[in-house]
Amino acid sequence: MEIIGVSESALKYIRVHIITGVLSPGQKLNEIELAKSLGISRAPLREAFRILENEHLVVSIPRKGCCVTGLSMRDCQEIFGVRTMMECFAVDLIGSHGIRELPNVETALEKTAELRNPENMDAYAKFNYLRSIADFHIKLLEAAGNRKINQLYNAIFSSLARYQSLYTYIPGLMEESQKEHEHFLKLIKKGKYTTAKESLSSHINKFIPLIEEKVRSLEKIEKNGVCEAVMF
Repeated sequence: MEIIGVSESALKYIRVHIITGVLSPGQKLNEIELAKSLGISRAPLREAFRILENEHLVVSIPRKGCCVTGLSMRDCQEIFGVRTMMECFAVDLIGSHGIRELPNVETALEKTAELRNPENMDAYAKFNYLRSIADFHIKLLEAAGNRKINQLYNAIFSSLARYQSLYTYIPGLMEESQKEHEHFLKLIKKGKYTTAKESLSSHINKFIPLIEEKVRSLEKIEKNGVCEAVMF
């Protein structure tokens, strides 16, 4: 139980720092140094690496060690494509049941209206902000009542969040998203599910050009000679 608890702590630390970009694509994760800095043994750290590899956040390269996976536009487009498909399907399910009130989604929207962009570079503050913003979409999927969609969304969330973190902290952008979320809910209330789905799809994919600009910049960063920025 102690090892599991420590592994979860290490897992959260590394996951948060990868998603928020503190640990860069292609960066080698030195097992000895990381264990020392976290004040843990290497056993729970290896367990954390195993879980993170399943989430496609890290990759183990023979004779080179564990590294942060790279980012690519192909990967981004595939993830956003799957995300769009799931969220639009959720709207279809909501429409098929004639649901017009989404109280949990509205509550999530009310909470994001009170959020303020993190002023410091603390990884946990940035992650919590990102997670709160994403809660609107998570609650939308839950409202559809399909457990498999939720499971699939959870499976891609960590990878999706890495790309979202490339634009989420841009000043003024989330205020714009807030208005688009409000517009989407108004369409649902009016029973205009097809229009709502089109609005949602447009909202999700409008950020891809911003992501591409950031990814291209990251791709220009020289490799450190230890790990290749492996893509999934």
